[in-house]
Amino acid sequence: MNTKKIFMVLLVLVLSLSMLLVGCGAPEPEPTEPVSQEGTDETVAEESVENVEIDIVVGFGAGGSNDLSARYLAQALSAHGIIANVINMPGGMGTEAGYHVSNQSADSNMFMWGSGMIMLFEPAAGDRGYTIHDFEPVATIAGPTFAIASKAGAPWETLDDLIEYIKDNPGEVVLGGQGEGNSMHFIVEMILDPNELDYTYVGLAGGADVALNLTGGHVDLGHLSLAAARPLHQDGDLTVLINTQALIERDPLMPEIPNVIEYGIDARERHSPLALFAPQGTSPELKERISNAMAEIAQDEDFIQSYQDLGVVAHYLNTDETWDFFMDIEENFIPAFVEWRAQF
Repeated sequence: MNTKKIFMVLLVLVLSLSMLLVGCGAPEPEPTEPVSQEGTDETVAEESVENVEIDIVVGFGAGGSNDLSARYLAQALSAHGIIANVINMPGGMGTEAGYHVSNQSADSNMFMWGSGMIMLFEPAAGDRGYTIHDFEPVATIAGPTFAIASKAGAPWETLDDLIEYIKDNPGEVVLGGQGEGNSMHFIVEMILDPNELDYTYVGLAGGADVALNLTGGHVDLGHLSLAAARPLHQDGDLTVLINTQALIERDPLMPEIPNVIEYGIDARERHSPLALFAPQGTSPELKERISNAMAEIAQDEDFIQSYQDLGVVAHYLNTDETWDFFMDIEENFIPAFVEWRAQF
């Protein structure tokens, strides 16, 4: 072959080899979608939120349900970048702590672990140096459950039976309560009106004392926490008749026990739900951040269980709902409480 033919043959071979490589080569890579920056941006935003340190003042000593419920909340808040120090300031049924927090500056980052008893009933009973209007609500997250229980073998099984028994046997029934002249005594008499029912009320030292007197047969009825009554009920040492929980009707701890409202008696213990309150003028952004964190915490199963073990219901009310709840107490229950307390 001459040079020209050799060149043409080589050209054809090169072109054929190129076409073969194109047809049998590796597939073209599929176009990749651009990586979304949304999640990354959110992560950066979350990480950029600075930790904030606050104080939560508890008006009772360490170790009780009031204190422990605050400490569980403080522990949970840390996951939201809110470092909460729990400070115990017992005295005056929580009112010494209420007075202290009410006098803090708006930028103190100090909050009151307040109940209806501390924020409303006690200041209504006498001058405590503050009222609820010295505070701003953050959120509600807890409600201890109380109960009325009868001694083992009592000749009644329900609240209706009990009322009928007292009517048929005036002066026979003795009820042990937690103190005298306080909001818990007030609730007991809303359930069993002494103007209509002839029974004896005995103010005892507290829930443990009530339980001892019930199981010892020294009183026929008792007012105590559901958490304290439940194991005794299960062992047959007493019978829980009703719960008086204010935030929900049936307590998950003993869902078979009816709420007093189911008997048409609105004597739920509104003095017991626990909420965070801030001094007037506290940063709205800080309050909103804490409230939002509490809303998430109230849905956490471990947190709910830890509260349930204390005999406390985890139940969230936002800032407005909390204020409406406490203002309803102030408007509709405090006047009757003040009138009732005048007898002591």
